[in-house]
Amino acid sequence: MNGEVNGEEATAWAGGGEGWRSSVTFGYARVKGLRDHPIEDYHVARMQSFNGEEIGLFAVYDGHAGTEVASYLEQELFDKILADPNFRDDPKKTIKETYFSMDKRILGKAENEKDFRAGSTATTAFLLDGGSRLVVANVGDSRAILARNRKAVEVSVDHEPQKPEEREMVESKGGEVAVSPIGGVYRVDKRLNMTRAFGDYSIKEHLSVEPDIWDNILTDDDDFFVVASDGLWNVMSNDEAVEHVLAQTTAEGAAKVLAAAALRRGSRDDISVLVVCLKDLSSLS
Repeated sequence: MNGEVNGEEATAWAGGGEGWRSSVTFGYARVKGLRDHPIEDYHVARMQSFNGEEIGLFAVYDGHAGTEVASYLEQELFDKILADPNFRDDPKKTIKETYFSMDKRILGKAENEKDFRAGSTATTAFLLDGGSRLVVANVGDSRAILARNRKAVEVSVDHEPQKPEEREMVESKGGEVAVSPIGGVYRVDKRLNMTRAFGDYSIKEHLSVEPDIWDNILTDDDDFFVVASDGLWNVMSNDEAVEHVLAQTTAEGAAKVLAAAALRRGSRDDISVLVVCLKDLSSLS
């Protein structure tokens, strides 16, 4: 098993936001799983100037049945969202509309390529207004949590077939939800273990790409957030992840520790972990 760990970065907020945060640090870790295929996890972690202020863009894209969709989202999704002139005034509406339009582009590509079967989760996080506002949108099962007063708050939704509302959605579209004889996992049309994703052309009519969106003003009670693929969450609870981060002094170190802990617990999937610190971690330990 091999891994890739990239370094921590820090930036000062600038521009016209009303936020109170002076700096944010973030780190990430990516580790290839035991399965016999190239790593299919992709991510984004960067600060970017937007309309005269600095914003934070963070995402995990966990691909399946190939890397084409996840890599495309890594390259294009944030740029398309920010290019919409309505983003600043109505980010939730813009994000939702762009999820749909990007999926349409992906499906158009799949129509022209016989062997195009790939799909991907997407969990995107936007730090806005000088770091005082966090918007998280997701499809699939790459989860985001926020540490508030040292306790985990889940700010994304795992779109799993066994959830009654998700199963009802699939069945209303003519799809089937059943337990796989291998591993006892619920799947859509005996194939996919999630109900919402980009791509997945062959069963798309039974899936959705409509994101769940969490939009909140951050306060001084909020410490950090974590975005990770299910390679982490399949073997670790939200509260355990928070405890691991609190025991570290840097965002990079926290991301590496989470990935290593998932490996020790037997995770076989690719693991991608982003840790974004809203405060100095050493002040929380």
